[in-house]
Amino acid sequence: MSEVNKGPVGLGIIGSGLAVKLLHWPALKRMAEQYRVVASCDIDLKMAQEVAKMAGKDLASPDCQVTTDYRELLANEAVEAVLVSLPIHLNAQIMIEAARAGKHILCEKPLAANLPQAQELVASLRPFKNLVIEIAENFHYREDLAKAREWAEAGRIGEVFLVQMSAPFYSDTSSGFAGTPWRWDNQYRGGIIADAGVHHAAALRELGGEVEQLQAFSKAVHPQMRGMDTLVLNLRYRSGALGSLVFAGAAKSPQGSFVQATVYGTEGALQVGEGRVALFEGANDKASKKDEFAVADFDGGYWAEFKNFYEAIRQGAPVVSTVEQALADWTIVMRALDSAESRSVILL
Repeated sequence: MSEVNKGPVGLGIIGSGLAVKLLHWPALKRMAEQYRVVASCDIDLKMAQEVAKMAGKDLASPDCQVTTDYRELLANEAVEAVLVSLPIHLNAQIMIEAARAGKHILCEKPLAANLPQAQELVASLRPFKNLVIEIAENFHYREDLAKAREWAEAGRIGEVFLVQMSAPFYSDTSSGFAGTPWRWDNQYRGGIIADAGVHHAAALRELGGEVEQLQAFSKAVHPQMRGMDTLVLNLRYRSGALGSLVFAGAAKSPQGSFVQATVYGTEGALQVGEGRVALFEGANDKASKKDEFAVADFDGGYWAEFKNFYEAIRQGAPVVSTVEQALADWTIVMRALDSAESRSVILL
């Protein structure tokens, strides 16, 4: 490996909004030796300038270029890789242009605005074998999900026959991610189910493997956000196990949670959520906790996501959250919507 390839990756950021500042930045700050932010782009110049200022302070990147034109960023030779953090309907086009510009790509999920566009994107990116292309699906990097899968595969709860997941929460449009206008009048299919539910599709696959069949019902409840926001999804895994997801992005619940899951086996159960896994044996009043795992400084997998991206670029490490993985996640969401609309069971 040449000396230049041991240094930090020159990162250009396309889209300088909340995801970068709230989700990605804490991870990047921990990796100041691995990344330099050399360019920041947003259609809002002030937003791009804010990220450039943060880069100078936190990532030893005092000369970060600021632009409102992503094409200018892609033409910058100092940009070795890009972090794409844009409204969902823009992801596919920007990824293709970044690949043609010879940039490694870390793009926020989901990878496209609908299923045909996602399928076309994956096919179009296939020839760029010299580039690292990763989808920022942090659930594929969560240690709690990985530990639950490890214990299940080791037979610690017997044969897995059911994965049950619940996600009741409220999308508050007065602040935070739900307060961004492109989410209210979305130009992508599926509304909140698409934007947030793709995480749960990833989690269902992490815990149970590939999905064979599904059936869903959906509903639009939220008073301000367009599109579907509530979903009841039943599925059958290729292993023969069953799965279910109750998702509600408009649920005003005092005990709201973005994801809580239970994996049931013939000898016990695993409870998974927010960086913890608990293993139970026995049933009913005889059930007892036999083991527990807790992630230290749980960040939802974002640091591991950026670590994988860096190691893939510098050391040739395999990408965990590939475009193929993202397509499999997205297929579950999109086909669930198809099922709800057609009132049918769908074979994947």
